[in-house]
Amino acid sequence: MTEPITLTAVYEPVEDGWVQASLLEWTAVVTCAPTHDEARAMLRDAFRELVLSYTEQGAVPPIAAHTVRETLELKIA
Repeated sequence: MTEPITLTAVYEPVEDGWVQASLLEWTAVVTCAPTHDEARAMLRDAFRELVLSYTEQGAVPPIAAHTVRETLELKIA
């Protein structure tokens, strides 16, 4: 078993009141559901499936710790 990692879930409203859920650090993990709770559950499942697909292919999933982040100060004119 590996150490847990912390990822950032992003929830956004979309058509017909549904909620889109994605992982900020792993942009390939995106799902959508009718409620926030369902979107969270589906996001966890999508993440597990992505990691499983890497494992089945003998590849190492990208680790969020290698994600480069920086803070930008932006002006809106």
